Amino acid sequence: MNLKQILDLDIRSILNPKIWLIIVAIPHTLFGGLVPLMQADMDSSYFTSASFGLLNTVVLLSIYFFTEGTSLSRMTAVVSGAVFIWLIAMIAMTPGDSFEFSAELAPPFLYKFNFDVELAPPLLLWGLLALSGLLHWNGPQEESEASEEAPAIPSN
Repeated sequence: MNLKQILDLDIRSILNPKIWLIIVAIPHTLFGGLVPLMQADMDSSYFTSASFGLLNTVVLLSIYFFTEGTSLSRMTAVVSGAVFIWLIAMIAMTPGDSFEFSAELAPPFLYKFNFDVELAPPLLLWGLLALSGLLHWNGPQEESEASEEAPAIPSN
């Protein structure tokens, strides 16, 4: 693939759910599951969170291997969107994550949103995975599919 082909890619082809499932599953398995499992005590909440991370990996791989087309896109959007919202909720509710949101309701209406930069990679990955599923929600819209669905009009 040359530079012109790369620059001509549109957002739908860049955010292919099948590719993004693998892009998210690999670091999530390593840094959200395996590494924490090896470092945590079996009776700690850290171990429980890491084992839940491996459960998410199984779900991602199940979507990758057992679905295709519209089902793959919709499952990707629903599961990754739920994880993305869950991450934001956990950031907001955990006092140690230095999450802060404030708004001044008088002119000049200043808004301040602050969270720990360490949490940006998982938010970015899960957000892009959810976006990839949403962009492909209805599947490919090709002319060949449309012509197959239209009934043929008999000619006399």
